[in-house]
Amino acid sequence: MRLYAASLTVLAVIALLWGCGDSATEITGTLPVVTGITVDTLASRGDTIVVTWTALSGTDIDGYFLWSRINVGDPWTLLEVLETNYAEHVADRSAYYTVMAFDGDDTSSGTGIPDNSRADNLPEIELAFTGRPVGFRVDLEGDSMVTGDPASLTFSQQFTIALDPFSEELYVYPGTAHPESWPGGARTMVSPSGGFVAPSPSDSTMWKDSLLCGGTFFLSLENGYYCRLNSQESTQDTLLVDGQLQPIMNVRVFNQTW
Repeated sequence: MRLYAASLTVLAVIALLWGCGDSATEITGTLPVVTGITVDTLASRGDTIVVTWTALSGTDIDGYFLWSRINVGDPWTLLEVLETNYAEHVADRSAYYTVMAFDGDDTSSGTGIPDNSRADNLPEIELAFTGRPVGFRVDLEGDSMVTGDPASLTFSQQFTIALDPFSEELYVYPGTAHPESWPGGARTMVSPSGGFVAPSPSDSTMWKDSLLCGGTFFLSLENGYYCRLNSQESTQDTLLVDGQLQPIMNVRVFNQTW
């Protein structure tokens, strides 16, 4: 629940903080530092990130400031002013979150240890392309990708890069595309990337049967996880694939640029 402050002093402090990009690192208040800041990985879903923290006890406060930044070293930006130790942030990027308490114009003496909504970088794969289809699978445990032959029943690919036989252009296909030729594929979906939030799984207009290789795309895995990947044909016979895995199940936000 948002805090509607009655005090003109509090309103003035909020207005000042909202206008400053990195006020969180410049504040020198006297209140305790907030602890237990956590992105709730079970409650977070889609583009809604749930953040909780340990409520201050034994100290009179008016509420909390919720701050966010995309990368370590970026300035903190004020997102919300709240009166409870719970926040739901509709995010357009994965980010770090921290919290400060305030009472009138006094605040915590520093920011609490932040937590973040993840997005793990996947190591780049560069491999020779001989014209045969290449299957790819994301290793959730190792934060990496592995390649294999999609024609093999023992390799359950989550997407395939292959030449279209008619246009002779490279395309990205979901795992179950062409089961007569690639029988072991997993049930996945691919979508062009227009930002840092993957489409809802029910958005049938965005998830495609195939995509032209040579850009950024989203991959919806069969087990509720999402990736944001980049595929490039660096030369006529070399493929480059890298990107990010979102390790929080059912969360669809990312932050990597290329």
